Amino acid sequence: METLERPCYLFSLPNELLLHILNPLPTPCLLQLTTLSHRLHAIILRIIQQRLTLAANLRDHALILECYHPSAKLTEPPLHCTYLGTTGLDADDVPTAEPQIIGRLGALRDLYSSFRPHRRPNEDSIRRRRHPAGDVPGSRTHPDTASSSRNASGPTEDDWVRHTVSLEEHELFTQLCAVTNLVRLGPRHGLFLSFVEVEDGVVRVWRDWLGKVTGGGSTISAQGKEVLPTDQKRILWVDTARNVGLRVRVKETKWRREQQPILMFAGEEMPVSYEIEYEELLVRTSHLLLKFEKSLLQQDNTSGKAVVFGSFG
Repeated sequence: METLERPCYLFSLPNELLLHILNPLPTPCLLQLTTLSHRLHAIILRIIQQRLTLAANLRDHALILECYHPSAKLTEPPLHCTYLGTTGLDADDVPTAEPQIIGRLGALRDLYSSFRPHRRPNEDSIRRRRHPAGDVPGSRTHPDTASSSRNASGPTEDDWVRHTVSLEEHELFTQLCAVTNLVRLGPRHGLFLSFVEVEDGVVRVWRDWLGKVTGGGSTISAQGKEVLPTDQKRILWVDTARNVGLRVRVKETKWRREQQPILMFAGEEMPVSYEIEYEELLVRTSHLLLKFEKSLLQQDNTSGKAVVFGSFG
């Protein structure tokens, strides 16, 4: 008696096997398959959402920011970034209904991961000074004990990065170079197993913009209330695609009385100085995912090699 074997197609497989087949594919290849069916779209959506969560947490990677004035390229130290979170990214919140699935990939592309730039915790303790009498190592008042307790709780407000920018009376803007790199940490301090550039750009910081975000350019609403600048206006975008941006807080540095000019022409601009504090580094999560996969591929292709950064002499 002959038995007819039922043909086995791709879509006849259970979701568990489809996940096992699609997981090894890189993200750009998965995105091309989302148009085949609603079922594949839902499965790939779950895979990409899990990958976004993994990339945002950096796992064994680190995000390093270099932000400096062009004249301070050789003197400004790199900044280490601590992950704060990604608003709207929840690995357990994946809809299964087809009408709710459509458009979710586009929404995931608009997500941004937030990081706090700060200086290296042990940067200020490279040169150790002789402790005064009474400050026994291990005691509460010893500098090493205070610094270790501060680092254990994460970067504090004193670790936040602040830069001072100054503009002469004839200058309309100043420039900041911003370079963001994704590195994979090695087994020893200073060893990187991979090094991938996330974004490299030059930001123009305009005089008028500095005046607006400090409240000088705020407007008055119809109710007579002062309208302060929104958080979006306080973001300095590094690239035109807005993949990387810096949310800053600007505070004007007041001139002392003896520093103010005595005679000025009508309408003449005065030299100004502002203190810029880097509150957050914003990275588009999908852009970070592509760089994260590139870092993993780079490590596989350069197995047994490492990049060493340090000063030797």
